[in-house]
Amino acid sequence: MVGVTVTESDAAERRGECAWVGLWCLAIQLVVTGHYLQVGWSIGTQVPQAWSVVAGLIGTLGLPLILVDIGGQAGRLVALSWPALLRTWVVPALAAHTLWLSACVMLLRRYDDGLVGVPLGGSRDLLAILLNPPPEMSLLYALALFPVLAKLTRRVPAVLLIGGLVAATVLVGTATLLAFLAVGLRLTGQPFTTSASRTNLLGRAALAVAGLAISGVQALPDGLAAVVAGLAVLPFGLAVVAPAAGRAPASVRRAVVAGFLMLVPAVAVTNKALLARLSVASTPMQLVVALAWPVVWAVGLLVAAAIVVAVGRRIAAMVFEG
Repeated sequence: MVGVTVTESDAAERRGECAWVGLWCLAIQLVVTGHYLQVGWSIGTQVPQAWSVVAGLIGTLGLPLILVDIGGQAGRLVALSWPALLRTWVVPALAAHTLWLSACVMLLRRYDDGLVGVPLGGSRDLLAILLNPPPEMSLLYALALFPVLAKLTRRVPAVLLIGGLVAATVLVGTATLLAFLAVGLRLTGQPFTTSASRTNLLGRAALAVAGLAISGVQALPDGLAAVVAGLAVLPFGLAVVAPAAGRAPASVRRAVVAGFLMLVPAVAVTNKALLARLSVASTPMQLVVALAWPVVWAVGLLVAAAIVVAVGRRIAAMVFEG
């Protein structure tokens, strides 16, 4: 393969096309860990174990692909004045985070209160989750905070900023998302290779393997391990995914944020509706489900997110036209 360098606008477009692939990877990881592996399989094969390995590998790439794209679009927010940034972005995003997370907590209390691994008790627990949500529920919170952080650290070298955020993952789950957003913002304007040479690709693959190996060290905290692995896998993932990522319909590519926000509620509802039924299904039925269910579920989530966004855009257009 021959390396091809494209313009800044092409680079942003390619990264945007990769974001939906990241959502698909993340959806498979979450449905496998939060639902699929909880099924009482009786098929006598290693299919569930194989899906566990696959989900771990591609899930590592999912979050970086999504957030590098979003971070690359944050430059226009950083350029706003402080009053405009706070009024038009930070406050609305924090309000949306509060409303969405409160709704998710109420849903999880009813359907699956152990899904995200945090206590869902009284008002004090809700406040703690709002201020320090788990990464799967941090997107709106990170999007609200990131332009402020980026604006305050414009003169800070990228290595120091990203390194500090990586270290902060030990204390704050949202720092994982902020680190990848910072990578996306600092990549803006940099050359983007759509097709790496064989030597370059092998180097990226070696870096990815090294990152995955380091993240497997038991002594590393989970958040730190996830961000180290994600940063190491990202260059290889971009080289592999980017050439084919643009084949998805534009409606799917526009629905990445909505799909991310739907992940945890969708897994909780799936557990409530299907977990017990799948556990007692016949062996032939279980075998079919075991082979295809994670892919089918992830595709269904992408389609549902695209429909939600399309309906929302239509309603918004009608309201503003009126």
